Amino acid sequence: MRHSVLRVAALALAAAGPLAAQMPGMSDVHDMHHAAKPASAKARRQIDTVAKSVASLETTAAAGAAGFRPRFGWIPTMGTHWVSVQKMMNGRQTDRSAPSQLMFSKINGRDSLVGAAYAYMTADNDTVRPSLFDGNPPWHDHPDLAPAGLDLVMLHVWFVPSPDGPFAGTNPNLPFWALGLAAPDSVRMRDPAFKAMVMRASLALGELADSTSILPTLKERDDDVGPAIAARRDSVRVLIPEFIAAQKTHDAVRWERTATKAAAQWDGMQATYLASARTPAGRERIQKFIATILGQHGE
Repeated sequence: MRHSVLRVAALALAAAGPLAAQMPGMSDVHDMHHAAKPASAKARRQIDTVAKSVASLETTAAAGAAGFRPRFGWIPTMGTHWVSVQKMMNGRQTDRSAPSQLMFSKINGRDSLVGAAYAYMTADNDTVRPSLFDGNPPWHDHPDLAPAGLDLVMLHVWFVPSPDGPFAGTNPNLPFWALGLAAPDSVRMRDPAFKAMVMRASLALGELADSTSILPTLKERDDDVGPAIAARRDSVRVLIPEFIAAQKTHDAVRWERTATKAAAQWDGMQATYLASARTPAGRERIQKFIATILGQHGE
């Protein structure tokens, strides 16, 4: 049975109302696992099993009661990671039914369980990863989040449509849904140039959905970073009616033109963030963070 996964996916598809389901690439809930790296039928059944195993934790209140706590805030292309430190510190994760993290993101204004993650600390020279799903999808590394000599390794599994498949490190659909918009055309996301543009547009929309979601401490500094980002954010805000109009008329050209404008605003935001770095090391940290949320996990 796929009821649990389909229910969450249907919630995502309803984010922009009935018209969202009529947009190219979003017409069939069963296409939720379609991506450049397709999952096998066995892997899809395994994902369904995971979704069922955490179905009782589909609200943040339930997740909190079960010992999960939010970390890092809402990241536009990842959502909010709710972490069970106890599970994560138990070492190498081999129980598919007990992910150490839950991922929540707003859909239709409601915090929704959109995925789960497996993560644990290991020696930085350990290259062996558990095979939790058919096809052995690759884990990604976060050495910057681990103490010296250690590495934090992670595997995401999405319960909602994701352009790069259910095991992708990022999901650019989330900011669109957070603002009540339809997700990008999943078929066109196979084109590298279109995908790169959409990823940048996604971060611009993420800044609008939650102004604290990207590098909030830089915005709070006593300089012009905050006002410069706010001005860019205002420019993104006026694009929302354009996105909605393109959805209603199924105008792919207009949609892409609007997304390109949003991507350009992100380019300006990124330039502001990088220019604000006071040291080369600080600039490198900003670059690494941006690369991560753009999906460059080093997978």
